[in-house]
Amino acid sequence: MAESRQSIRHRLNRRPDRGLVVLLLPYLAFIAFGVARIDAPVSLIGLLFDEPLGFAIAATVVALGGTALLCAPAAERRVARLFVEARDPSPAEQERLGPLLDRLGARAGMEARRFDVRVQESGELNAAAGGLRTLFVTTAALRRSDAELEALLAHELGHHRALHPVGTLVLWWLSVPGEVLAAIYRALRRLAQRLTGRVRPLALLVQLVLVVWQVAVMWIFYVGRLLARWAARVSEYAADHSAAAWGYGPQLAALYADVGDVEPQTRLERLLLEHPPMPARIARLTRSG
Repeated sequence: MAESRQSIRHRLNRRPDRGLVVLLLPYLAFIAFGVARIDAPVSLIGLLFDEPLGFAIAATVVALGGTALLCAPAAERRVARLFVEARDPSPAEQERLGPLLDRLGARAGMEARRFDVRVQESGELNAAAGGLRTLFVTTAALRRSDAELEALLAHELGHHRALHPVGTLVLWWLSVPGEVLAAIYRALRRLAQRLTGRVRPLALLVQLVLVVWQVAVMWIFYVGRLLARWAARVSEYAADHSAAAWGYGPQLAALYADVGDVEPQTRLERLLLEHPPMPARIARLTRSG
């Protein structure tokens, strides 16, 4: 009975952190975007909702409900296999990954073997966390040493422990109306280019008008996007911190140094990054280690 209770505690050992909390800002921005579209003279969202509160409630219910459905075990496995090109680990890979996940789970206080590991055929050193229980790892990562691979998986388990992938999935649902509208504007620009392409001054003027129109209509959505990128960077630091707390800081820092990175040159480039620059991550890991 004691072992069963301990197993349950391990399975439920999820601890939301700052990386999850900061997602509230882009959440609010995307909801504010929908509210603004309801109040606009003409909008697709306004055709469906008369009251901003109704939209806010519906958007929240759809985002949370859709995420819960996608994170159900059977649905999560199906979605991962349908939308991400990856395979099950081979018997040899599984034999190697098992002890690594056991050691990692013991340090993290989680039942790491219950995660669904998927292998991506890629020469890029990478791993990713998806949904509630999916771990992706590339073949390039599998070619690294056990210590390096375990450290890389520790970072992804840090994301899972704090529910970052789940929070990101909720954010994706809330971003759908804005993404649809952005696609409509892209289609309008392509159509305008075909109609006016032979008259270059006119083509440039029409494109400029469309871009100004799009920014005027969607600026709240783009603020939400910037906040989402910022939140993603915060979550990466948080996952690094978790891995370091479990004793993987030096290995992870060495792995990041081996990967290398290109420093962003402008403030805009830094704002658009989804992952912090490697030098900054290495510096933080070094200080924490």
